Amino acid sequence: MPATIVIDTAKPGLAIPGDFLGISYEKNALVEPHFKPGNTALINLHRNLGAGTLRLGGNKVELTRWQADASASLDKSTGLAVIGRTTLDDLYGFLKATDWKCLHGINLAGNQPESAADEAAYALKIGAASVLAFEVGNEPNLYTNHDLRKKGYDCPTYLPEAIAAIKVIRARNPGILLAGPATARRTDHWFEDAVGGLKGQLTIGTSHLYALSGGSTNPTSANFPSIANLLLPGTMAKDVTMVDEHLAAAKAAGMRYRLAECNSVSNGGRAGVSDTFVSALWATDFLFSVAEHGADGINFHCNLKPGSYSPVSWSKAEGSYVVHPLYYAMLAFKEAGQGRILPTSVQSAANVTAHATLGTDGKVRVLLTNKDLTQEVVAHLATGRTKGNVMRLLAPAADAKTGIAFAGSETGTDGKWTAKTSEPISNSGTDNTVTLPAGTAAVVTLE
Repeated sequence: MPATIVIDTAKPGLAIPGDFLGISYEKNALVEPHFKPGNTALINLHRNLGAGTLRLGGNKVELTRWQADASASLDKSTGLAVIGRTTLDDLYGFLKATDWKCLHGINLAGNQPESAADEAAYALKIGAASVLAFEVGNEPNLYTNHDLRKKGYDCPTYLPEAIAAIKVIRARNPGILLAGPATARRTDHWFEDAVGGLKGQLTIGTSHLYALSGGSTNPTSANFPSIANLLLPGTMAKDVTMVDEHLAAAKAAGMRYRLAECNSVSNGGRAGVSDTFVSALWATDFLFSVAEHGADGINFHCNLKPGSYSPVSWSKAEGSYVVHPLYYAMLAFKEAGQGRILPTSVQSAANVTAHATLGTDGKVRVLLTNKDLTQEVVAHLATGRTKGNVMRLLAPAADAKTGIAFAGSETGTDGKWTAKTSEPISNSGTDNTVTLPAGTAAVVTLE
């Protein structure tokens, strides 16, 4: 199936932020031995992706308490976690080693703003250079679902709570950068109302998005977690529309915008979809689509568990980290997402996407994704360039969970990744041709 890709190299647009890529973790992961300055494997897995943003938040941020002198602990019967100074010493040592910034979630639902202020103060004391911002609370529009507030709790009730907490946090930490409201995706317009009500209080507006619903049981629903639905152009269009709406609302309130928690399927993902190579095909397109619309960045949520949507999981049996397909999509984006976005159009009957950038080195990089799982695509790139190479993102099959490689390389047990193979691009004059087998992606670099 042919595809004509036209790239306007004369009109570079938005620059992709250097810390666009990110991973989001549940905050109670701090009680486990992951985020420590000596955890070389996990440090390398982050460093492979460049200078990114690590978010600590999720539902567990509201179940994590700060006790300055306490050691990290988790009460499994209640789900309550406790962290203290030594926990943050480890975290910010880890961040320094990765060269990542932290979107540091602090508890709002617990109604202890003095404690949140103290936690933020200590984090700034030991790791200010590694702080992007402090995110106040998590998904307040779902507080009633988690018995954190009584039925009827709404945005007009939330706003004075948030403003009062922010006042206490700022009094202790003048000049602190705050983010929020970290809303879940709903049709309630809570995000728009919240950022409007918190104008002047937050630096970064944050919200969450999952492409499909883990709670959907109707196979005919567009939100049902299936491979077919994840790859539908309509799914991507719907998601980008939400990003546009939230970006506009944040901008109107004088804030930047970050998609601080997202992934393929909500409720931890769907085995057979979220943990397969299809998730990587979705993510290559999703990352660029969000970048092109002007967001500061994306944090893929990670619960460090196998069989979920996590880019990386921890295997107790093997005593090592396991890298999943989504991670390789992030590697491909790191390679292609350098510099300023170039206007790109695709003409094809196939489900193929293309995104391009112009780097500071003058090179044009194109990320091509063939989401058609049954037929190959022959992509013709019109760029005026005649020299280049191709790095491929491949798997044994679309539903493969292992054997995924980018540029002929998988990550090692030490967490390191290095590109091994690339191939010269085929061209006839200025017509560059790349053949994409069914269900694969590639990064093309043109000089």
